[in-house]
Order: sequence, then C-alpha cells, then structure tokens
Amino acid sequence: MPPADLVEIIIYDAPVARQGGCGCDQHHGDDACHSHGHGHGHSDGHQCGDSCDPYEKISLAKQTQALAVTLEREFPGKVRVEYINVMQDPRGPSLPQAKLLGSLVYPPPLVYFNGKGRFAGSLPLDRIREEVQSILGAKTNSHLRLVSSKE
Repeated sequence: MPPADLVEIIIYDAPVARQGGCGCDQHHGDDACHSHGHGHGHSDGHQCGDSCDPYEKISLAKQTQALAVTLEREFPGKVRVEYINVMQDPRGPSLPQAKLLGSLVYPPPLVYFNGKGRFAGSLPLDRIREEVQSILGAKTNSHLRLVSSKE
C-alpha cells in the first residue's frame, strides 16, 4: 500500500486481448471506422491502421507515460503511475489481474487506484484526474478533521 499522501495508479495491460481476430489490433464489426484490409482473408475491404481513435496507434505503455507526466504536473509528488504488461512482466502469472484479463470478462487495460480496480477498457484522463482529486481530497479532509478534533 502506498504512503497516505500518495495515489498509486497501476495500468494492467494484455495487448493480445485487445487485438482483433487477425492480430492487427483492429475491431471487426459493422462500424465502418474500423474497416481495414491487409490481404489475409478479410472480405470487408478493411485497411489495417484505419481508425476513428487517434490514440489507437500509440502504445498503451506510451499513453501511460503521458498520463504519468500529466498527473505529476497537476499533483506534484502525489501520484505514482506504473504500466504492467501482464504478458511480459515476470510478475504477470501471479497477478490476479492477469487472470481477469485472460478471462476476457473485462477489456484491457485495467486501471487500479491504490490496489482497487476502477476502470476497464480505456484510460479516461478526465475521470482518472477526478478520481485522483477525490482520493487526495478525502485524505486531506480526513487529515484536517483529525487536526481540528485534537484542538
């Protein structure tokens, strides 16, 4: 558990679980934005790399680094962010999050705050920022109540 004045965010990822059936990391379906073709048996004429999501081409590890920088700017010294690829990290096989991602019940990534799961399927920056503010505010407010109750 992190120190009382620190919010620990861990992003658990399983890139294989995010990939489409052909392994090109595109979702197959009726959505025209996700149509892509790359010559290995797809009949829908889709082009690999075409996407509506501007962040799709950026690895989740890089997105996590950007998240860490953003949160450090807003909450200096109060947030620690870590990325764990459960498929490559030596801790992966022993992590309960690896089993959860492997079950495909929740889509990757899984976003945990101080050991508790909060989000799955994306890195929602605004919601992550709000959650950090809420956690830090609760810690600050509880500290203030302790101080005022002693006076």
